[in-house]
Amino acid sequence: MKRITLIIIFLPLCFVWANRTRMNVLAVADYIDDPVNIEIFPQHIVLFQNYFYGDLLRDTQDYGIIVAPELKYGGLGIWQEKDFNIGYGINIHKFDIGAYCSPLKDRHRFGFGLGRAFFASRFDLSFILNDETRVNENYGVNLRVLYRKGDFVFVPKYSFLNSNEPYDYISNKIGILLQRLILNEGFVFIGSEYTIQAGAIKEDFLRGFSGLELPLNRTFVFLIGVCEKFDEEFTPPLWDIETGLCLRIREFNFNFHLNKERLFNKEITLFNSFGLDLNFSKF
Repeated sequence: MKRITLIIIFLPLCFVWANRTRMNVLAVADYIDDPVNIEIFPQHIVLFQNYFYGDLLRDTQDYGIIVAPELKYGGLGIWQEKDFNIGYGINIHKFDIGAYCSPLKDRHRFGFGLGRAFFASRFDLSFILNDETRVNENYGVNLRVLYRKGDFVFVPKYSFLNSNEPYDYISNKIGILLQRLILNEGFVFIGSEYTIQAGAIKEDFLRGFSGLELPLNRTFVFLIGVCEKFDEEFTPPLWDIETGLCLRIREFNFNFHLNKERLFNKEITLFNSFGLDLNFSKF
């Protein structure tokens, strides 16, 4: 009974649609759960069983698939973005454990993660290593904790990155997000993240972000994300706003990232990207 309770408690945090297009609109990074974030927290592979997602962006395409025929045996994840990745996640003694690698010549990438859910909270810890000779050599650590009380979700997070190539620098990020669950699988959020960098790149800045995912009816969902960046001298901030729509048809979800430049130039395409995902565990 306790295991069933944990699944019910955390199900609203793991929404049943996912693709890069959706995450680019919300601009919330890995503060909320989404299968595209398994490259940061590979232990989440076991949380999202039997999913497929793909995106068509202006210059690139990506896809991912997670298969878990029997949950007790874990799940297998395969995804392609900048690199081809393959990973595996499993729950052992209430701990979610996951790992992945990118088995490409001269472009090695490895990740390992550990997480556990409690009655109204969850923690996730991961270690990521990149070893792309003279191009991208770094390692990082990510720690995230979720607390839930009623319809509110509180998410503090810390990230550390030590980079050798192409620039030799160290980055520390500490952030926080407050999320409110609304209506039917909708939510609104606000958060901020402070970055401290030292070495070849010396730039301290604060990033604020907010947005919502609002179901208009059983078929259409409206998405909006707002992001602002303040440097250490608080010069006029750089800010951006993105909007999108999601079309739900049974277990399919179609996401559209609207191109705001279309308001000023009718010759520009209406969409920045298109994303598709499918939960095939219910077929």
